[in-house]
Amino acid sequence: MKYASLAIHGGRQEDVDIKGVNYPLYLSSTFVQGSIGEYGEFVYSRSNNPTRNHVEQLIAQLEEAKYALAMASGMAATALAFALLKPGDRVLINSNVYGGTWNYVSHVFEERNILYEVVTDFNHYDFEEAPEDVRMVFLETPSNPLLCVSDIECDKPPFNVVLGVLVDLSVFKGSKPDSLAVMP
Repeated sequence: MKYASLAIHGGRQEDVDIKGVNYPLYLSSTFVQGSIGEYGEFVYSRSNNPTRNHVEQLIAQLEEAKYALAMASGMAATALAFALLKPGDRVLINSNVYGGTWNYVSHVFEERNILYEVVTDFNHYDFEEAPEDVRMVFLETPSNPLLCVSDIECDKPPFNVVLGVLVDLSVFKGSKPDSLAVMP
């Protein structure tokens, strides 16, 4: 499917009983289970629900990724990404990230013994010279609040030799982060 068609029809799990043209919003907080201790795909909305599942599948298809995760906020996604880090790891982070992200990094990283390096311009950063303890590139593009753009579209990222994770919090189509990074 072309991108525009995929954006409309992708990620769908057909509801054979209703067959609505648009995917429905499931507002239920809990779902019926077979019996005590026998759980279906959906149990409680905080863990998973059909609407969020649909959105995650759609975004994964649009971004040509295996998986996508939908979070309630950008800070939830940020905290989840930073939870991958271990003491002694280093993060490269762009200099004009969202204030909440900066607050998290400047306080929580110290408590968890995680190092970070602020990068003013990823477009001109020499990733071959990056310290060997770098495990993540945290990139907001366009950045918030200054809307600086980092070009992460490239055939072979120069940083995949030394880095494990690229976190791209862009909200615009086309970054396809799954094609740019590998998990160690």
